This record gives sequence, C-alpha cells and structure tokens, in this order.
Amino acid sequence: MTQEQMIIISSSYLMIALMLSLQVYTGLRTVLFGIVLPEEALKDPSVRAIRRNYALLTSIFAAFIGGACLFWLRHQPARGLLILTSSILLLMIASSFAARLSRISAQHLKAARGWKAVVQKKRTASLTAGRMHSPVLSSWWYSANAGVMSLCILLAIARWDTIPQVLHLGNCSFYKTGWTVFSLNFVQVLNITVFVCYNLLISRARTSLDPQDREGSLQKQLKHKRIHSLLAWSASLLMVIFYGVTQAITLYGWKGNLLFLSGMSLCTALLVALFGVILYMRIKGIDQLRDVPSLEEKHWKWLGRLYVNPEDPALIVPNTRGFGWTINWANSRSKIIISAILAVLVIEFIICYPIFNKYLQ
Repeated sequence: MTQEQMIIISSSYLMIALMLSLQVYTGLRTVLFGIVLPEEALKDPSVRAIRRNYALLTSIFAAFIGGACLFWLRHQPARGLLILTSSILLLMIASSFAARLSRISAQHLKAARGWKAVVQKKRTASLTAGRMHSPVLSSWWYSANAGVMSLCILLAIARWDTIPQVLHLGNCSFYKTGWTVFSLNFVQVLNITVFVCYNLLISRARTSLDPQDREGSLQKQLKHKRIHSLLAWSASLLMVIFYGVTQAITLYGWKGNLLFLSGMSLCTALLVALFGVILYMRIKGIDQLRDVPSLEEKHWKWLGRLYVNPEDPALIVPNTRGFGWTINWANSRSKIIISAILAVLVIEFIICYPIFNKYLQ
C-alpha cells in the first residue's frame, strides 16, 4: 500500500472520528443526548462533565479501533476499502454506546437535581415566510452542477475512439461499454437529484415563530435555511467534480495521483466548510432553533436521535444537534424518503466500489 492510499484511509477515518467526538458540543445547549434541561442547568459542572466524558470516551474508542484496523491494514493491504468501512461502522457503534451511557447519566442528573424543563407551547407557524423571503437557493443553482456533468459526458462522447477497449484503474480491468464509460455520470445524476430534493425539503420546512420575538426568530430560521442550502449546493458541486476527475482518470489515462489530490481536496474542503459553518452558527446563535412540539423529550427516540411524533404533521423539523433537520419518522412520507436514500446509497456503492477498492489496494 502506498503512502497516498494510507493518507486517504487515515484522514477519512480521522474526519469521521472528529465529527462523532465533537458533535456533543453542537446543537441546542438545553438538550443533552435527547434529555431536555432548563436554562439554569447549563451552569452546572456535571452537565459539562457529561459532555466532556462522552467526547473522551468516543476518542478512546476511536484510537483503539483505529489502531486495530491499522494493524489489519498492514497485514492485508488489499482490503483497504473494506477495512475503512469496517472501522467507521465500529466507531459509530462505539459512539452510540458512549451516547447511551451519557444519556443515562443525563437522566439520573436531571432526576437528582429535580430539574423541570418547561417547553413553550404557544407558537406561531409562518405559512408565507418561504414564499416571501426565498429561504433557500433556487434550483437553478444546480444548473452549474448539471453543466459539469454535461461537460464530462460530452468529453467522453468526443473522445470515444481514443478510450481504450480495456479500462484500467489500479488492478481493476473492464471492457469498454456504454455502461462502464458513463456509469460515473449516472452517479453524478443521482447526486444532483438527491441534493435538489434535499434543497426543496429545506424550503418547505416549517417556520415556527416565537410570539415574544417573531421577527428575530424568523430571521434566524431563514438564515439557517440559507446557510444550509448553500452548504448542500457546494457539497454537491464538489462531489460532481470529484466524480468527473475519477472518470477522466479511468477513461483517459490521467495521472492516478489526481484521484488522491482531488479526494483529499474534497474531504478537506467539506470538513473545513462544515466546521466553519457550525462555528459561525454557534457564535451567531443560529443553531439554537426551537420548534414546538419537536422539543418535547418524549418524542425523541433511540438516544434522542430519532424524532417520532404522529401528532405533528411536519415532515422535517430542526435537529436538536443545531445543524440541519431531521425527519419525523411517524410521518408516512418519511418511509419513502428513507427508502429512496438507501436505494441511492446502495446504487452508488455498487458502481463506485470496484474503482475505489482497487485504488486503495
């Protein structure tokens, strides 16, 4: 295994580990692993200790799992992608275990302190905010993404005769056909479609106004949607470009280290943008969105991560982590969305696995 391949695997794992470890410091300050706390609880040292212990425990799990997978990688370098996938799955399981312990600690602390979190019931839903204020980017922005994809397709058509009959990437070989040449363009189409639909979901998310600060709460939510919409569009564009570079390496014999450079650039850009936006929203207080009844503790299941409220007609509500939205799993349309997302992920995995697995050998 080359140094570049080792860097790709290590950096991908470290990025996921960092996000899982620090997620406890983002989101609503009055929600601790799905447990709703009163404002006065924020000054309690025990609350800070629970967050700190979760981050420390997850980091320890990450170090242990990472070391074990690195040992596995040294002995079986041909299974780079399998090892990376396994390490991420194990880390997510370990993170859930740490979150479970932290949630129990939060429950016990709330009971011991006798804290009673009062959820504001009176709220006003704004039905015209989306139409009047354009909270998200127009779908026309994705024409830039489609333009990059079209350029990749036209280039492949124009250079069809120069594409070798047998395509190689690492140790992977396959014959030139319409599917093998344009398969990554199909992945680009799926990528653009998913992000366009996600952008539409953001635009239709309920805008719940605080009667005590109607204009302030409205502006916060509109800005939250705008930032998230811009970040999603940027991520989609970068991913479309990355798949285009991968296609060029496969078809035209571009230097293989371009895949490494583009992959690292993609991960770095996404990581910097994500943490930059989270920090900005934290400083401005935009991540402290409250939406009744989605703040009621009883509706948050599975370690406070899944929102299940059959009485709430909303399909998506603000996430308690303060960044983005989550689906109301009690809504009948949620099953369609989840099924579609899983189908896209499976299709992309089937198409991309032979290429990236061989490159990581």
